[in-house]
Amino acid sequence: MKRIWILSERYFPEQTSTGYFLTKIAEGLAEEYNLKVITGPATKSLLPCEGLPKHEVRNKVEIWRCKGTIFNQNLLLGFFLNGVTRSVAIFWKTLFLCQREDTILVVTTSSLLPFVALIIKWLKRIQVVLLIHDVFPEALIAAGLCQPSSIIVRIGQVMNRILYSHSSKIVTLGRDMTRLTLAKLSDKDENKIVCIHNWADNQIVRPTKKANNPKLKELGVADKFVVLYAGNIGRCHGIEYVAEAAKILQKNENIHFIISGFGYKKKWLEQYVMSNNLENVNILNRCPSHELIIVLNACDLAIISYIPGMAGVSVPSRMYNQMAAGKPILAVADDWSELAQVVKEEEIGWVVEPGDVEGLVRTIELAAAAPDLCFQMGAKAAAVAQNKYDFNQANQGYKKLFSELLESQLG
Repeated sequence: MKRIWILSERYFPEQTSTGYFLTKIAEGLAEEYNLKVITGPATKSLLPCEGLPKHEVRNKVEIWRCKGTIFNQNLLLGFFLNGVTRSVAIFWKTLFLCQREDTILVVTTSSLLPFVALIIKWLKRIQVVLLIHDVFPEALIAAGLCQPSSIIVRIGQVMNRILYSHSSKIVTLGRDMTRLTLAKLSDKDENKIVCIHNWADNQIVRPTKKANNPKLKELGVADKFVVLYAGNIGRCHGIEYVAEAAKILQKNENIHFIISGFGYKKKWLEQYVMSNNLENVNILNRCPSHELIIVLNACDLAIISYIPGMAGVSVPSRMYNQMAAGKPILAVADDWSELAQVVKEEEIGWVVEPGDVEGLVRTIELAAAAPDLCFQMGAKAAAVAQNKYDFNQANQGYKKLFSELLESQLG
């Protein structure tokens, strides 16, 4: 059997989106291929990770866990040092284990790791499949960490063009990401791109009755119109728009906000809610996977909010599980983003431009006044998640990609 190596900073038992999706992709491919994973240390996991073996086989996937620093990822220095130490450790392990005619799948969550794969490609003469979760340096620009004209951005653009041109295949997560990636490729390389969407965890997440939701009962808001923000609260997420809308909507005692997650902006959010005495907001910790169905169903309307300039840079994986829970989506996103396109095409919610707080407030009030419409949109969202965004479709997409790639290698 042909050997496929997956290089990722995060893998099981990590429950972040990258850890979850790469674990599922690996285990799906392991049904047909000799699948091996080289990853970093388990950190920030909601599952026990103490004493995990450095080398094990789990669900037909052979796993090597390398050492690396575990500084605070929300601090830029910690994020940088973690990326460097883990990438170096993964490089040496891959260099030692990988052989000619193997294939590597590497994810861009770390901006350094894809270049580790590229160096291994040149040294071992192997093929590299690049899985784009975040587009750099555009993500840094959107987050305000770099100016478009800065030397870091210019170097990043050149490096990424080299990376893209030398990758055998490039996997994007949405149409907006495909569009952004095409701009970095020459005409002859355009056929490298394969769009494979992420998926809803339909085996775990499904619609449940709001009246029976234990989280809403615990918070005492089961009788209110609840707006839920669940997921990462990072630099690129527009949580400030949600907080401002909640402040304006204090006057409406029927509307309540629940925010569940973690990330760079969470401390700011907590201070904002406290300083403005926002009694219509509950901030919860990130929920473990076994509580996902409860938290995602603890609302009438789900909100996914980005800052401007994120179209094509990242496709929110939370969208699919929120659909699976049967909730309409209020997308605060650029109009041409995959998120906005799905919401509009499937007629499962509303789209508001990032920064338009007044429009956000009006839309929430409109949704609160139309419970039947919200229910209909939610039912449609659940059906779309089952029919279009199930793991089986993504699994077949990855299997087809590697089948064609390995056949061309033999040819």
